Amino acid sequence: MAEKSFNVEVQIDYLDKVSKSSALQAIAELVWNALDADADNVYVNLNESEFGVSTISIEDDGSGIPYEKAERLFSSLGGSWKKDKLLSERSRFLHGKEGQGRFKAFSIGRFIEWNTTYVFNDVLHEYKIKGTADNKKRISVSEKSHSHKVTSGTTVTIFEMLKNFSSLTSKKLSEFLSATLALYISKYPVVKVFVNGEQIDPTAQVLLDTTYTLDDVLYSDESYSYELQIIEWKTAKENEVFLCDQEGFPLISYEKKIRGTSTHSYSVYLKSAHLTKLSHEGTISLMDLEPSLRPALQQAEIQIKAHFSKRDQEKHRELIDKWKSEGVYPYNGKSENIVEEAERKVFDIMALNVIEYIPQFDTGDIKLKKFQFKLLRHIVGSCPDDLRTILEEVLSLSRDKQAELAGILKDASISSVINVSKIITDRLKFIAGLESLLFEKESRKVFKERSQLHKIMADNTWFFGESFTLSVNDKSLTEVLKEHLKSLGVKIPVDEKVTRIDGSVGIVDLMLTKSIGKNYADEREHIVIELKAPKVNIGQTEIEQVKSYAYAVAEDQRFIGLKTKWNFWVISNDLTPYARRELQQTNLPDGAIYKAEEMTIWIKTWSQLIQENKHRLDFLKEQLNISYGREDGLLFLKKKYAEYTKGVVFESEQQKNIVES
Repeated sequence: MAEKSFNVEVQIDYLDKVSKSSALQAIAELVWNALDADADNVYVNLNESEFGVSTISIEDDGSGIPYEKAERLFSSLGGSWKKDKLLSERSRFLHGKEGQGRFKAFSIGRFIEWNTTYVFNDVLHEYKIKGTADNKKRISVSEKSHSHKVTSGTTVTIFEMLKNFSSLTSKKLSEFLSATLALYISKYPVVKVFVNGEQIDPTAQVLLDTTYTLDDVLYSDESYSYELQIIEWKTAKENEVFLCDQEGFPLISYEKKIRGTSTHSYSVYLKSAHLTKLSHEGTISLMDLEPSLRPALQQAEIQIKAHFSKRDQEKHRELIDKWKSEGVYPYNGKSENIVEEAERKVFDIMALNVIEYIPQFDTGDIKLKKFQFKLLRHIVGSCPDDLRTILEEVLSLSRDKQAELAGILKDASISSVINVSKIITDRLKFIAGLESLLFEKESRKVFKERSQLHKIMADNTWFFGESFTLSVNDKSLTEVLKEHLKSLGVKIPVDEKVTRIDGSVGIVDLMLTKSIGKNYADEREHIVIELKAPKVNIGQTEIEQVKSYAYAVAEDQRFIGLKTKWNFWVISNDLTPYARRELQQTNLPDGAIYKAEEMTIWIKTWSQLIQENKHRLDFLKEQLNISYGREDGLLFLKKKYAEYTKGVVFESEQQKNIVES
């Protein structure tokens, strides 16, 4: 029988994709194939020449690959013989299911050869399977022949390394395989794996093995217990979460990444007979879409995060205690004030990340480390801009990690941190107080637009947009033109007044201005705001007033030809039916009642603006752990704007007076 060949029945781009792998992972996949073939002994040999690793061989004493099955096994990805089986012929749990693992060898070398021996009719036969990275779709199979070997098995040999892999050393490979195979070998102690003649010892790679009992799950009127096992490894490996039978052998991988745990190396095993049942029923792959599985997955994720959060705290405490005992920690005793407490927290974050990404830093000379810690303390307290340099240039952090730390450390001088916290707290209190002033029954009756509301809002223009600044306050349209020209650097004398179409002079409550950006230095955007007292609903009169301002700007030639966006707002608590009709125009954005060229007229309500501001500040409120209430807001407004809140009686004060009387 002559040698035969066949094509792998997938597109080459998909084959290239599944072939990609790290060198260590590719070798691990070949070892798994040996174990799935019931091998008791697997020998991995890195054969070196003067130029580095020249060939790699993985030899096993498993059952081999039957000649009649070779084409089907190699030609169809996803057609693995293991796909519908949970156990091997010797009742061992199977690892691979899709038949992709063998192709990962092409990520290491140009030529791959499988020399396999199997038993057929009590006689040993052998043959070879060959493939090349240059044409992964083409697989050739030699003739089979009687074998003179004494046992079955397969030897995979990888020739012509694609590059010099720095990870391919006996030590690194032993550590990686130990971590990868630890649970399997603990379950089947007869299995032995050797790297260059040395047997690997998985127990030596286990840093910590922790088991948690989770809540039972009720399914089909039967209660199933759940257990979560977390094994932490001493060496880095890809973190994995497995859904397993009650013995801890994987049924399927849980692909969702557990946020906040990436700095640890671990494998997680969620174990239950319930998962075995779902696997048999074909619903386990639905994951959290399977109603009975969702609670277990959610609880497992919470427990995993809690576990590693606790581990981080323990690790950090141990390190900081070590630095203190060495006399290199740059702080003594307890924090003297809130400033030093905040500074210590930022220092700890930076120091711990320095140790994580430059481990040798912690093992260096004590005097040098003490000096470096003092320098880092100085940077944290006085030169926060240099922290970004440490993140980007010294630690060479990944972009995601840089973003995570930069979010904590950006502009992190302690005074800035405290000042920002105070600003956000004051703004949240302001919003709470303003909401009470505008919507409490008694206060809204007497709260005046021009002498009270106007004065308060002119001092808080951030409420209308963070990037806008106050340019006109309670002045005529002529002043609006002057400020507009001034903002653009246009020196034109304004000799004639700007009037409305009917010839009258309009007084604008507020005008806010912002520059569009450095790439458009000659462009501006304005918001002209007409405020109404909370007792005044927006109706035809109010709408015509703000329209008259807008049309005055549109008709005045001195405003034309300049690169400017104009927004005109009228704001109050509520709307009349007339205003609601105006807002029903289908060709305009929500809230707009007129739009032409660079001009838009808007109707806004206080409740809408308050909610927008709350939403914008919500994240910072949570991050800074700011706590405040309605009473805090009222007290803040009465204290800061005492002269503008005279005569306003709040409901809370009224109720207090009633109780006291």
